[in-house]
This record gives sequence, structure tokens and C-alpha cells, in this order.
Amino acid sequence: MADAPARVSPLPPGFVNHAPGPRLTVRARGPLEIVQVATFGAAAETAERLSKHFGLAIAPTPNRAVAGGDLTVLWHGPGQWLIVRPPAMPPLVDALAGVCGDGAALVDLGHARAVLRLAGDSVGDVLGKGTSIDLRPTQFAPGACALTALGKINALLHALAPAVVDVYVPRSYAHAFIEWLQHAALDVAIEFVGPAA
Repeated sequence: MADAPARVSPLPPGFVNHAPGPRLTVRARGPLEIVQVATFGAAAETAERLSKHFGLAIAPTPNRAVAGGDLTVLWHGPGQWLIVRPPAMPPLVDALAGVCGDGAALVDLGHARAVLRLAGDSVGDVLGKGTSIDLRPTQFAPGACALTALGKINALLHALAPAVVDVYVPRSYAHAFIEWLQHAALDVAIEFVGPAA
């Protein structure tokens, strides 16, 4: 079997906007294994199996994420989750096949998603220009996640801290998202600081 192609950061080296305003750091995360688990109607049972396997309290609760160590589980729709971790052996999709059995479909999205970590006091204000979600920390607190559109790009937002949000976008739209971000943050000093795990 041929080796998978290397994943390339969607951000060009040295991407910096020298606006005099507040600072926003953009970091491309990866490489990451990302597997979508979509149940066939037995969401509670699949959540229980995943919880037991990972030792986390995973529930079919909308717009919630749970994390433990290097693993993050994000709600991705009714009866659906994204399971995210750094690459390991055995591959995540293979490990989950035995856990979920016939109760869910598994799709490896690792090469299909770009994950960008935005950090800075202005992150909610900047992302708020492209979505109707209230991103104030009191409403979109750490542990919250939500599917939305940023501009016209489908995205999954995950609040990690009051001023830190991971943005999951289709890899083919990552450059378009960066262009949108540049326009949305004309009054913000944006700096790309390189990939992070």
C-alpha cells in the first residue's frame, strides 16, 4: 500500500497582518486523525461504548465536546461525533470498528479537514463577523462546539478556553477561510506561528 501524502499546512509561512489592533494567533494543528462516528439510531448505546473504550463521559448531548489527554470527542450532529487525536497505532478508524460494531458508520476525515487554532482576546469578535452564533465566553464556554458557517464556509467551532477556539474546515476550503479571516480581521494583528500537534 502506498504511503499517504504528507499533509500540508493551509497557512503560508510568515502569514502576518500588521494591523495596530489586538493580536490574534493562528496555528495549523496536525497531523491529526479525525474519524466521524455516525450512529444508526442507537446514539446512547454508541456513546456508552465510546465512553467505556476511551474512559470519557461521552453523551449524545448537542454542542458539547469532551477531552482527555490527546483525545477530543466533538458532537457533530444528532447521533454523530468527531473523534480527534494525534496519529497512533492502530489507526483510530480500525480501533473504533471493533468498539462500534454494526451500530455506526465510520468515516476517516483526517485528510479531509484542516484544523486551525485561533487564540487571542479578539477571537470571538473576529469569528462573530461570519456566524450567527453568540461566541461570547458566557454563551460559548470552554467545552462548547457548534456547526456553523463562517462567511460561506462550513465549519465546526470548538471552544477550548475563553480566548482559544479550534476551527475545523474542509481542507479544500482552508485557503478560502484564511482569505475570509484576513478580511474579517483588518483591525487585528494576525500572526501565523507554525504547526502545532
